Amino acid sequence: MYKIFINDKPLIFTKSQISDGIYASLPVHEFSAQSLMGIVREVEELHHKGAIIICEDFEMAWTEFNQYFKSIVAAGGLVYNTEGQLLLIKRLGKWDLPKGKIDAGETIEEAAIREVEEECGINQLSIISKVTTSYHSYKLHGHRFIKVTHWFKMKTLFDGVLIPQAEESITEAIWTHVKDIKPMEIDTYTSIRDILLEI
Repeated sequence: MYKIFINDKPLIFTKSQISDGIYASLPVHEFSAQSLMGIVREVEELHHKGAIIICEDFEMAWTEFNQYFKSIVAAGGLVYNTEGQLLLIKRLGKWDLPKGKIDAGETIEEAAIREVEEECGINQLSIISKVTTSYHSYKLHGHRFIKVTHWFKMKTLFDGVLIPQAEESITEAIWTHVKDIKPMEIDTYTSIRDILLEI
């Protein structure tokens, strides 16, 4: 399965119908290379809720889909302190996880740590494991982009004051217990909500 968020709405490539969960009621389409971008344009419309595309070979369908987009690779972290609290940031008024684009010459892991450090004023980070990869799309100057974000579980011994990176439109950085996070209620992006629902 591949899931990409277009204007914060899911477009899901899968082999079979999704029968339960928050995406079960989305409209379903059979994969066709000819109709693919028509479905994308529908999902881009403001009133649309998203869609599911059924395809026997979703790797092939995903490859077909990607040829219409420019790819940008990013990395970020689900960061836990010594008390087991998760690091959250507020960016542009929505709760988010720290992440950013990979610089030339960096590995994905190096970028993930650097971005967390820069966005939250934190250090003493180490990566525990890879968590997931998320995909979201946006349009800019007439081009469609896919942002591919690699997410890592991290731990830190840092116990200082968090400093949100104002130049990245981050206004808050906080520690919170996972049990206190209500993914379906907090004001966040759908792609981030998906990640929070899995932790």
